[in-house]
Amino acid sequence: MSNTNVVEESYEKLQAEIEELIKGWRKSINETAVVKESSFELISSPLIPQLDLEADMNQYHLFIIELFDFLAERQPENHEYCDILKENLTIDIVSKWFKEVITVNRSYFHAVAEQYQVPEWLPLFAAEQAARPFLQKAAAELETVLTKFQHDPCCPACGEPARFAVVGKKGKKELTCPRCLHSREEKKLRCAHCGTEDHTQMIVMKVDGEEGAEIHGCQTCKGYTKVIDMRKLLKKETPALMDIKTIHLDYIAQENGFGTAEDGKYH
Repeated sequence: MSNTNVVEESYEKLQAEIEELIKGWRKSINETAVVKESSFELISSPLIPQLDLEADMNQYHLFIIELFDFLAERQPENHEYCDILKENLTIDIVSKWFKEVITVNRSYFHAVAEQYQVPEWLPLFAAEQAARPFLQKAAAELETVLTKFQHDPCCPACGEPARFAVVGKKGKKELTCPRCLHSREEKKLRCAHCGTEDHTQMIVMKVDGEEGAEIHGCQTCKGYTKVIDMRKLLKKETPALMDIKTIHLDYIAQENGFGTAEDGKYH
């Protein structure tokens, strides 16, 4: 199967720089717990969308502003749109953004884009990237609780569809969330979506020229997972960046009739 990489190098570079921003933001909130102790008693997943996180909205506001400034500098064509959104952001509005982005309320952010006449992707993208440090810290704090939810069809921490996995040094397959970074071990040929362990229902698709990349498709539910063997990579990237760099695998999976709950092709 041929490599059909569709991600431009400039976009990869942009996302790599944003990953560095997120890493810095995460360090700035490390001293503050974002999950209330009572939250550790939750019994259903995904956990984080059920929580009232103790996130500092002033910090979140600053993260969004910093991101808009970054995007305005890197993408001059979006400078005006970034300024419009910056000028209209208040603590009440960013608090609403935070609440809605946790559950990925696309309709809400589509309405925001229409209200301010900015590109549809921009409000959701900014809200999501700036929220990730809090999501990642919450997932880390909930680690002991998350071990109870090993076989959910989505990330038990934040709800992201289980479509990305890595094979680590020990040769074990780990479903890894590019969004909140929660990772959990999974059987190599078990469907991450419907849970079938019938190997006759699992298809492993390989990509020409990419020894460490596979797509595991399930004929039972039509779900799929990208699987990257980290042992065969010269450079280790963050899960979010690897997810973007392997978006061609998503296209290949979809071209072969597979999908996820998020895109409506998995049932």
